[in-house]
Amino acid sequence: MTMRFDPDKNCPYASGTNTFGDVVLSSRARLARNLEGFPFVNRASVGDCEEVESLLSPACETINPTEVSLEWVDLQDLSTVDKSMCAERHLISENFAHAQHPRAVMVGPELARSVMINEEDHLRIQCIQPGLNLMKAHEDVSALDYRMEELVAYAFDDTLGFLTACPTNVGTGARFSVMMHLPALRITKGFTQLRNACEGMSIAIRGYHGEGSKTIADLYQLSNQVTLGYNEEDLRTILEQEFLPTVIENERNARRTIIEHHASKLDDRIFRAQGVLENARLLPLDEAMDCLGRIRLGVCLDRITGVDINTINQLLIDIQQGHLQWRYGSDLNETQLKERRAELVKEKLVA
Repeated sequence: MTMRFDPDKNCPYASGTNTFGDVVLSSRARLARNLEGFPFVNRASVGDCEEVESLLSPACETINPTEVSLEWVDLQDLSTVDKSMCAERHLISENFAHAQHPRAVMVGPELARSVMINEEDHLRIQCIQPGLNLMKAHEDVSALDYRMEELVAYAFDDTLGFLTACPTNVGTGARFSVMMHLPALRITKGFTQLRNACEGMSIAIRGYHGEGSKTIADLYQLSNQVTLGYNEEDLRTILEQEFLPTVIENERNARRTIIEHHASKLDDRIFRAQGVLENARLLPLDEAMDCLGRIRLGVCLDRITGVDINTINQLLIDIQQGHLQWRYGSDLNETQLKERRAELVKEKLVA
């Protein structure tokens, strides 16, 4: 089965025109929900999971033309490449892509909304928006949440709130997160202060692929850790209005400090990366990502001109293995993938 949507469009990181797009690539809102009367997925039988799917599949039958259309995709029918692409765009998790039990995902054609079915919870409803736009992402997941609740009853406790497989999600079941580019804070050793601030505000800071992942290209995910005792609007407001403005300001100040005191080192770092990407014949993924992160900083600081920031943002997605295999063929070996990655980057940057 091949996905019927085009992964060439609607990059989740198209933040170039957003007010804080130099620092915040994307915003995500996610709700964890479970069905009343069914065991959690880690204790459920194959039959339980199949019944959950059958109860939720009518959500893809859009009746109101003003509603967002959803496509139902059985993951066991997808190719390895298609599953990789979904994970690379953060439409599904890596663990979900490789799970063995019956599972499906509902995906909006604009590739901004998805509903994972039978992941850690029966439902993981999420929306990703470019730049800092948690309110829009929240509105979208709330609309999808309402559509699902018209079909099924959620597991809910009057005292605890929504019941989830992981205790840290009990309560609202809501997670709000942003993908941030923070190279200057790392270079100027400002990360200790940031981590301390995150700990004090119960904010998690993680690598590019979330919990347990490493840092690539100075990209970090920041999200709320606490869900119990707050409503969804409070959680979103704490992150978006009380915490992130300071982080953004600190990153921008650190960038100005680097220009004022270490301009030659900054330029050397940026233009070396540009030279690698424009001339390399073989590009491993991690090296390409790190070089793109450096060039992105150069574009934001006007050290590099003639390159659009959204071109860099799109490349962060397009150079991933699944996207390369979708574009050039799934039978590429490791060396051929590096060759195609180098060709694609050169084509976009030198065009």
